[in-house]
Amino acid sequence: MHGSAGSEATPAAKDPLELVRHLYEAWNAGDVAGAAELLSPGVRWETFGASAALSGRDGLQTTLAGGSSGGTWQLSPVTIDVLVRIVQHVIAFSRRRGADGERERLEVWTLRDGAAVHYRGFPFDEGLAVLTETTGSRRLEAVCRGVLAFNRGDADGWIALFDPDVEFVTADYEIWQGHAGMRAYSEDLGALWPKQRLDDVEILAETATELVISAVQHLENGAGTLRLAEPLHLVIAFEDGRARRVSGHSTAEEALAAAHRR
Repeated sequence: MHGSAGSEATPAAKDPLELVRHLYEAWNAGDVAGAAELLSPGVRWETFGASAALSGRDGLQTTLAGGSSGGTWQLSPVTIDVLVRIVQHVIAFSRRRGADGERERLEVWTLRDGAAVHYRGFPFDEGLAVLTETTGSRRLEAVCRGVLAFNRGDADGWIALFDPDVEFVTADYEIWQGHAGMRAYSEDLGALWPKQRLDDVEILAETATELVISAVQHLENGAGTLRLAEPLHLVIAFEDGRARRVSGHSTAEEALAAAHRR
């Protein structure tokens, strides 16, 4: 993603990741009406543990607010750790602070015709379990956990999701092997760009053993004077639930072609 579509853009002009990001940005700015404009009039709300689903734009405050007191809704800001797109669905890994402290959430938005038509909200672990049950494998869960660990700077966390004999071939044909190689890659990258994060993850395709993903890699130097946002296109092959081989590619089209050739 390279910037906003502008204030004059209609919801239909936004891609799904951008639309969901704008929805949360409007909510965090206190612009409830602006957030509601990105919803279908008949949007459906389902929250894990709730007694019944809601429908309509009025469900926005009931679902995203941090509770009510005396009839006044508390507009609890939502921090988005990463957005993941799968076709017409966008998964938001979020955090919000309430009376019982900060809570991690997994929120799934389904989009159609430039508007959100369905929301499903879960506690973090329950949401990941639903993803695994829905997809029939742990590959998507592994990618999501890896991205979240990477964004937290938890090298041990994301490296543990790779097979001990993993091979990583970058788009520039550098080869890094094993957990030691992945750690060396992380340290080399961190020496140049101490601040790193991944966002706008898209699951482009899935085969019997592979996921093809794209993402934006945000890099910032230690002084904060130089920032880059570089596209990342990967084919990740899994074995026994762990990433066994990862290959980088210059474009999404090249990544898709590589997966189809195997």
